[in-house]
Amino acid sequence: MRKHWFHWAVVAVLSTLPLVMSAQDMPDMPMETNGDMAVHPVAASTMRAALWTNKLGYAGGEEMRVYLTLDAMGDMDEYTYFVYRENIETGMRQYLPAQSDGAMLGDALMDTLGATEMFQAMPVPEHDQSLIWRGAVPAPGLWHWVLEVRSADATQVVKRAYAKFVVSQAPEVVLGADGTDTEISTDTTWTNDTIYRIRHQVFVNAGATLTIEAGTLILASGQNAVLVVEAGAKIMAEGRREAPIVMTCDQPVGQRPSGCWAGLIVLGNAPMTRGTGLAEGVIPETRPVYGGDDPTDSSGVLRYVRVEFAGVDFNPETQPNAFGFHGVGSGTVIDHIQAHEGEDDGIEFFGGTANCMYCVSSGSKDDSLDWAFGWQGTGQFIFIQQDTSGDNGIEADNDSQGFDRTPRSHPKLYNLTMVGGVVQDLNTTSGDGMRIRVGTAITARNVILTGFGDDALDVRDNSPSLFMDGTSSIANTILHANGGNEGADQLNGLVEGDVMFVDTDPMLVNVRFEANPDPRPALGSPALLIGSGATPPSDGALDTSAQFVGAFGAENWLEEWTFFGDEFDYDVF
Repeated sequence: MRKHWFHWAVVAVLSTLPLVMSAQDMPDMPMETNGDMAVHPVAASTMRAALWTNKLGYAGGEEMRVYLTLDAMGDMDEYTYFVYRENIETGMRQYLPAQSDGAMLGDALMDTLGATEMFQAMPVPEHDQSLIWRGAVPAPGLWHWVLEVRSADATQVVKRAYAKFVVSQAPEVVLGADGTDTEISTDTTWTNDTIYRIRHQVFVNAGATLTIEAGTLILASGQNAVLVVEAGAKIMAEGRREAPIVMTCDQPVGQRPSGCWAGLIVLGNAPMTRGTGLAEGVIPETRPVYGGDDPTDSSGVLRYVRVEFAGVDFNPETQPNAFGFHGVGSGTVIDHIQAHEGEDDGIEFFGGTANCMYCVSSGSKDDSLDWAFGWQGTGQFIFIQQDTSGDNGIEADNDSQGFDRTPRSHPKLYNLTMVGGVVQDLNTTSGDGMRIRVGTAITARNVILTGFGDDALDVRDNSPSLFMDGTSSIANTILHANGGNEGADQLNGLVEGDVMFVDTDPMLVNVRFEANPDPRPALGSPALLIGSGATPPSDGALDTSAQFVGAFGAENWLEEWTFFGDEFDYDVF
């Protein structure tokens, strides 16, 4: 039953905590200042919390509705609760007390029971898609609703949730509504005071730069709705943690299907196994050319960018992914990106030398991370959360037209956490954790791989020989509960003696397929043991301090800018 009493933003994320800590650790921890109250980090809770608005973008004068799902999930402690609406640019806040769904917001600090000084603690109240506020949208700008669950004395944040939205002050821009291509041939800026809607193919032509401001909302719909950055062009999409750039489905929140639109495709001039050619999976198939001889080529910047509900499976040769990087060079910045609920692969590299830092793929219906045609980039801090009906966490090739074509695919990957569908559903049909095949090599360190339906690692074709001769290597790795097997039975391809791993529970805090994942290892996890992780190389591309196993150490870097969970969980219609 949906409750319409109060209590609590379209993204919900756990607060950033230095580690999952016990109460006795608190007195020695430094305080941080957060808005109106001093904050100590405290032990993370496994409670479920999702806060969202009915839309991501509004025009002035529209009505907004705010919803909450909150479930203790066995947490019996008492907490204080605060909900406020905040202007991201100015910091202006208004607090929501526990009244009707049309409650007046107050400027004074108050908890959700309306108390302004003696805050009242109580157990986690249960809400199932509860409407907690309804009213007119605020002034134009970038905004979010924030839920803070704090300790009983209100001094320590246990969990935060965010729901970000845009109130536009300019007429929306619709691209391709008549079914024609949009050609961006001169430098162009998409601003965060405007909502953009893509209905057909948009091409950024060679020599042009498309700049997208932090916080910009792009809504797309249709299988031909795609944004293609051509070789020689640039995209400068520099979001921020508090103001991510969101490219998502133009359907109501809760009813956005995977494959709603085609996705973001970036083409470059870096080397690949086929020299130069047409970009597979890009529409139209006859136009986009990529690949070249410039390994340091730059296609621009993607920072704090989400691509949601994208990817189309037209046929075996035309399958746009949420993020498709084709011959993209190392001069391109790919830093804090998320592919969510893609119909095909989440993130795929076709050749090139691009690096991927803080990269997330969640809910992909095919593979979460894929590469082929000679990708030789570097990746660090990679989180994969596989859909229960998805295929593989990683599917990796060199070139089916010649396993030993050069440059051979050989990425260097550090600090990965990969969670399969078994963690969400014991009846999962999800595939392998890593499927390494068709002549690709791999170097991977500091990996957690758990809960996939089939093998943790399946090495095929001639790729086993690359482990045997030392070209490929995987070490400092935890493999656990994959394919219903233990130990070396989680591996396939006669590479048991060439993969250095331990089989033990990594003790991750919360990796359920819902809002608020906290994939950090809990205190006592073997992933945090001194000496368990390798030191990444000091080549300037990697963070050498990440000497732990998995993508997460002290910080839950997913906080605030990402979106997780089954879309049905947000359906209130």
